[in-house]
Amino acid sequence: MNAKGQREINKLKRDLYSGKVCIGGTITMSNPVVAEIMSRIGFDWLWFETEHTAMSIESVLAMLQATNGSDVSTIVRVPWNDKTIIKRILDTGPDGIIIPLVNTKEEAEEAVKAIKYPPLGERGAGLARAQCYGMHMGEYLATSNDEIMTILMIEHIQAVENIEEILRVKGVDSIMIGALDLSGSMGLLGQTSDARVENAIQKVLAACKAVQMPCGIIAGSPEAANKRIQEGFQNIILGIDVLFLTSGIQASLEQIKK
Repeated sequence: MNAKGQREINKLKRDLYSGKVCIGGTITMSNPVVAEIMSRIGFDWLWFETEHTAMSIESVLAMLQATNGSDVSTIVRVPWNDKTIIKRILDTGPDGIIIPLVNTKEEAEEAVKAIKYPPLGERGAGLARAQCYGMHMGEYLATSNDEIMTILMIEHIQAVENIEEILRVKGVDSIMIGALDLSGSMGLLGQTSDARVENAIQKVLAACKAVQMPCGIIAGSPEAANKRIQEGFQNIILGIDVLFLTSGIQASLEQIKK
């Protein structure tokens, strides 16, 4: 948001659909300072993680406020495909929502309905940060169905098998592959480099390419990110805040000669 509380156009959505590669970072620490720093360091987008953390809605709100005035796009992964949770997170004002563990066309349709206002969906209207507490209500209602991104996590072998049907659901803006849970659903938990897991990943990527749907994945390192970019992934998570912190400290400690 800008200084007047107005939401800028969704840069991430436009960049992805113009074919650009967008690099993101994941935030798991419930601290506005972390969000403020990461929003100004060069990422295209930030992933606020509420599925696997103790992050509350109040924390999400404070961290989104800390990104005000930056150029970064803000995306929140909700803990579940639940319309009440999604509605409350949307009112904090992110640029998009990531829905975890979407395995079927029906589940994708439910996600879209939760994110879109009528007549395209079932989202309830209220006054919060997203609408600048009512000061920009009209603009928000008129644009949010187009501007707010719906990103689905494909992280189960059932979703891989249903990917073509899922991609046909109107209102889906992007796919994000979760290799770790995908490996677990295949009886290979943690073995994300196994050829069978990689084949499933490539099947999802190929299906997305066929319908010109931006596809994303968690890379975890510059080397992995560059590899995925060459393969055709666009929406890539470079790393996670806690791992950036630990790896930086470890690298420094290793250089100390006692």
